[in-house]
Order: sequence, then structure tokens, then C-alpha cells
Amino acid sequence: MATAQIAVIFPNKICTEQQSLILVKRLLAVAVSCITYLRGIFPECAYGTRYLDDLCVKILREDKNCPGSTQLVKWYVDFIAFIILL
Repeated sequence: MATAQIAVIFPNKICTEQQSLILVKRLLAVAVSCITYLRGIFPECAYGTRYLDDLCVKILREDKNCPGSTQLVKWYVDFIAFIILL
């Protein structure tokens, strides 16, 4: 993935509240996903693969075969929705 694409995923400059919210969503998804992946909490099939430059990042996703991953994704989506309301 090119450096310009990384800048789109994690921009260097945040100018608006909306851009800030998008960055927080992405950082939360990466953080939760990395922790659960490295601890082996969910099976491999519960993760999608994204690339940032040469770095492979596993992102937790909803998977009908893994209700725990679906529940965790729902929780952090709901958490972000709650933050928006504050």
C-alpha cells in the first residue's frame, strides 16, 4: 500500500470534529483487534487482513461462526455511537 493511502487511513492533520471521530473509530478498531488477535481470543476466521505499507494488520470483524467477535464489534460500534451523542 502506498504512503498516500496510509495518510488516508490515518491522516497527519485533523481539521474537523468529523475527521477526529473517524480517526478515533479507526484507532479503536485497530487497538481492540490487535489485542484480541495477539492474545488468541478469537479464531483466525474472525479477522480480516489490512495492509499499512508492509505491515499486515488483522482487523476484528463480525463473523456468524464466531458470535463473540460479532458481539465485541457491536460493543465498540455502540461505544462510538455513544461518544457521538456526548
